[in-house]
Amino acid sequence: MEQVKERRPGKNVLSVVDVRKSYGAVKALDGVTFNVSAGSVVALLGPNGAGKTTMLQSILGVMDFEGTIEIDGLSVKRDGKAVRRKIGYVPQTSAFNEADTCAEVLSFLADLKGADRGRIPPLLELVNLQDQAKTRVGHLSGGMRQRLTLAAALLADPPLLLLDEPTASLDIDSRRDFFDLLQRLRGEGKTVLLSTHLLDRLGELADRVIVLNRGRVAFDETLQEMTSRVHGKRFVVHLNGTGEERFQEALRVAGIKPNDVWPAEVSWDDLLPASPDPSESSD
Repeated sequence: MEQVKERRPGKNVLSVVDVRKSYGAVKALDGVTFNVSAGSVVALLGPNGAGKTTMLQSILGVMDFEGTIEIDGLSVKRDGKAVRRKIGYVPQTSAFNEADTCAEVLSFLADLKGADRGRIPPLLELVNLQDQAKTRVGHLSGGMRQRLTLAAALLADPPLLLLDEPTASLDIDSRRDFFDLLQRLRGEGKTVLLSTHLLDRLGELADRVIVLNRGRVAFDETLQEMTSRVHGKRFVVHLNGTGEERFQEALRVAGIKPNDVWPAEVSWDDLLPASPDPSESSD
């Protein structure tokens, strides 16, 4: 079994200070401040329209913003080209040439980034695509494409991985495989900022979570600390056709076993204040 490196807080790879972005009267980002330290995995969470994509586009330097964003001490505004070399970016969907093979895609990108082509075989093995090295992109499943995108993001061994809803369009099995890869990268001490609206498996993956709501930081803590703020307890109960009016009696006499009752999934409505009119926020 691979030994997991001890995780110790490092210097800040990413520093975001008082970042603001407006679209007319709409405040997409409203004074966002947070840090991501070396070797940590941070999940950027929030419902659709919370400002996650705007935040990532600001970090990538492809969108104007007010405030300060630094990566490895370099300013996104002043040193945009150098900063982008320090980011491995995984979007929700890839944009590779459908006719290229996996190996050809990575070879082209390695040359473009000035990365060693010798990294390609171990990266294909890392993302479990070694048997698809000569397979054309057009023949890959959605999950395989995302694993190839992750390999491409790792080519230059950047200090920061930026993942924008990487599993949103994947089925359950592909999503599980992708999160297994992220778990492995976490064990290797990679620094990751993962944007998502999905809460599943984050407890075992993310060191902490940052929740955006209406363009502001609503929480910045561990997932366990965040979910503990939910008021009350809710459960899903299988009543096997028993009517709700007999709920209390059903728990006692209808043969409901302890393993038939489990905590319901926490929703954004539980964690965050009531959302304003949709026109008042933007993602």
